[in-house]
Amino acid sequence: MYGNRESGGAVGLMSALPGELGGWAGRGDVIARTGGIEVRRIIEGGGEVLTCVGGVGKVCSARAAEALLHAGARRGLLIVGTCGSLSRGIEPGMLVHCREAIQTDIASELCEEARPDAGLLEAWIKVAPGPIVGFLTADRPVMSPWRRWKALQRSSGPCVAEMETAAAGATAQAWGVPWAALRAVTDRAGWGSHQAFRKRYPVEAGRAADTVMGVLAQIRA
Repeated sequence: MYGNRESGGAVGLMSALPGELGGWAGRGDVIARTGGIEVRRIIEGGGEVLTCVGGVGKVCSARAAEALLHAGARRGLLIVGTCGSLSRGIEPGMLVHCREAIQTDIASELCEEARPDAGLLEAWIKVAPGPIVGFLTADRPVMSPWRRWKALQRSSGPCVAEMETAAAGATAQAWGVPWAALRAVTDRAGWGSHQAFRKRYPVEAGRAADTVMGVLAQIRA
């Protein structure tokens, strides 16, 4: 069981794009609409899941996380989606877990890492084995050698590039809510990544979200 867990409350599930919610997309009743963000409520296996598609980027991600937390997602926040590989050995098609999420678009001395809850991460790994890597959150996709090199200056180990996790994770931490993130690798961030993303996204988009049912069973156990 993961740390700081409340006995009640819902689990929040969020993504940037509708396809990244996998089989959860469009399910349940809409219980809140705040600033264009829609929160849905699903009863699954005797528990409550709140879902949200927040949009791309850190601002949208923080707003989506706040919407879920306001709606009652106090038992945990699960962040799902896709990413681009920045390291050898992390290949398209892999599922990768977040070791820490780092905002890469501000000065390093101002940046704090957001770290997932260890127990929630362990529960997710049991149902979706995969590497545990750094998530580098940026305002723009990494599509050039220069941006790739710049992003890599923020990590000392294997890592991927994405655009939401650091903001959502930091928001959850500010609320005292445990969180974790899982993403599917669509491309090798750099030249040609746009074409690779478009090709693989339909296959990879919902894979992380489709593991969440197993995580819920771990939490309830």
